[in-house]
Amino acid sequence: MDSSALRDKLHHYIDVADEQKLQAIYVLLENEIDWSYTSEDIALLHHRRQQHLQGLSKSFTIEESLEAIRKQKE
Repeated sequence: MDSSALRDKLHHYIDVADEQKLQAIYVLLENEIDWSYTSEDIALLHHRRQQHLQGLSKSFTIEESLEAIRKQKE
């Protein structure tokens, strides 16, 4: 089953699940839901943004990215 189909099934299940099952699902996923960026993550994001804005890093348009993905699938 691909991830899209799995998401659809989970969304449907959550929509119809009773309170006890919803609580169980939440407990299983709670650690992954409650996350935040560390100060190091934020510093890296700021650095990469500055590199991009100054033209010092390679950037790709959406079209270029999609084309590269399509070529990899061939």
